[in-house]
Amino acid sequence: MEALPAGTQVIPVDGKWIIPGLIDAHVHAESDDDLKTMLKWGLTSVRLMAEDVAAAHAFATASRERRDIPEVFPAAPIFTAKDGWWDQGEPADAHVDRFPTTAEAARAAVRKAKELGSTEIKLMLDDMSWCRDPKPSLPRMKPEVARALIDEARRQGLRATVHAPKLADAKEAIADGATALAHGVIEPLDDATIAVMKKRSIFYIPTMDIFEFLADTRAFVDRVLSDPAVTKPSGLPPETIARYRSPEYSDGYRRRYPNFENVKRSLPALRENLRRLQAAGVAVALGTDMWAFPGLGVSIEMDLYVGAGLSPLEALRSATLSSAQSLGIERDRGTLAAGKRADFLVLSEDPLRDVRNVRKISDVYKKGAKVGPIVDAAPAR
Repeated sequence: MEALPAGTQVIPVDGKWIIPGLIDAHVHAESDDDLKTMLKWGLTSVRLMAEDVAAAHAFATASRERRDIPEVFPAAPIFTAKDGWWDQGEPADAHVDRFPTTAEAARAAVRKAKELGSTEIKLMLDDMSWCRDPKPSLPRMKPEVARALIDEARRQGLRATVHAPKLADAKEAIADGATALAHGVIEPLDDATIAVMKKRSIFYIPTMDIFEFLADTRAFVDRVLSDPAVTKPSGLPPETIARYRSPEYSDGYRRRYPNFENVKRSLPALRENLRRLQAAGVAVALGTDMWAFPGLGVSIEMDLYVGAGLSPLEALRSATLSSAQSLGIERDRGTLAAGKRADFLVLSEDPLRDVRNVRKISDVYKKGAKVGPIVDAAPAR
């Protein structure tokens, strides 16, 4: 063993476990506090879905120097159809057309996004009927526009993550050349599609927690809050816990997404798709899209992967190496290795015995600097 440089600080961690910093491949942040909470739950890097390319690029640059939030890798802008999903109250980008209606306009928008600093775009291919029926279906992006966006992104060297939970939409995204599916697919995947995903190295980001949340919000919240690590003084504040447990909270989601029975029927297919893709060697990158439990959602998601048939080690890899690969940052993070960036967690319990032990955080390190354990309450939702 080589001698340590003079002045090196040695910290004893006997009887503890060290894992790479967690990476969430699909987050939205409603506030700076969301990102601070993510870091305190062990997320050292995140893919942030964003509308404004220039603002997201500037924020990502700033995140590299900040010690209180994860490093941010934006997927921006979020392209959709006018009045479609994610055009609901979201601000328009003054510099990029997020709602192109022709292939030519789509290609121009991607080139402009790259000029403003984008390295990845996101597309919405979804009318949301799977969770909104009997509410009216939302406008869905034209196939030729989606094809042009993805093709131009690849020409420009950008990644293209596609929101497409329905099988037909997912197949379209895969055929067009998407680099990642932003959500799990709610219908059974066929062998041919799985083979194409493996051959083209398309990342699968299941966001199982979102489907479980929408299928039965009350049961989901109760399961999460049954863990003392979540409700202890350093976890969620009492007022947030009371709000989440109230009938008004779960009833609100049933009104917003009334097709919850369809979502519930889709859960077995979502679990089986995840299991089969993992077994086939398709890269599963962990993403949560979880607004209610920022940061904590990663351990919730990993637990759902284990429940679907993955091993704790496979679940951990999805939240570290595979997520790093999906962002193109595996050279300096995602694993513990000499020469890589010192993003890591110190745990008091073995995560391979119970993957939920990633919540038993003693310390968080980002770029070799200690962030500390969870000490602040997560924001209310």
